[in-house]
Amino acid sequence: MKNKIEFSLILACYNEEENLKKTVEGSLDVLSTLFKQFEIIIIDDDSFDKTLQIAKRLEKKYKSVRVIKNPINLGQGISFLIGLKESRGELVMQNGADRPFDIRDLKKILPLFPEYDIVVVTRINRRAYSFWRKLTSWGNIILRWIFFTREFEDLNFVQVYKRKVINEVKVLSRSAAFATQELVLRAKRKGYKITEVKLPYHKRVGGEAHHGKKRDILWAMIDMINFWFEQKKRF
Repeated sequence: MKNKIEFSLILACYNEEENLKKTVEGSLDVLSTLFKQFEIIIIDDDSFDKTLQIAKRLEKKYKSVRVIKNPINLGQGISFLIGLKESRGELVMQNGADRPFDIRDLKKILPLFPEYDIVVVTRINRRAYSFWRKLTSWGNIILRWIFFTREFEDLNFVQVYKRKVINEVKVLSRSAAFATQELVLRAKRKGYKITEVKLPYHKRVGGEAHHGKKRDILWAMIDMINFWFEQKKRF
């Protein structure tokens, strides 16, 4: 059934030439069955492969595709926030260009609106992760549980937001691992209704992952500590 609510899908990309075309065209196929008006926003984070060229061809071919190029490599967290700012949909979601979330599962999420303001997707398992990725992922979760709340199991996969949340919640973090967490935590403290659903995580089938670097871990920890101090002063 066609859904009249406009929808924005954000794809932050860095060297994703092997995945981007299939991801965008697969997403277009699914979204066209769910929405009358939707957009796919590709944020190219200064890739040095053919990602931007592929994105531009897709933009030229499909009217629902928009491309934004970062002037320098800013990181996934900042790219995500740029996508939020540029999005126009009444519902907004982010996904990886390597398709960790199967866009067909969106049909299981949409019925939760308009009752909820944010739907958080929790990964059913992390078996596809390397040992290092599992270690850093669980370390991130444990720190959030210690500093903030045990209410949410997974805030680093996929979330779907109502437009009013994006318009009214200001995120200060810029790291990939904490920007989405801060957005959800701030929204919760503002009284927005949030629910979780468990859905599969899908292993990367092409290209190279860029998560879990020591620099990014340190960046996320600094953002987390800054947010903790801010909340401590406030409450």
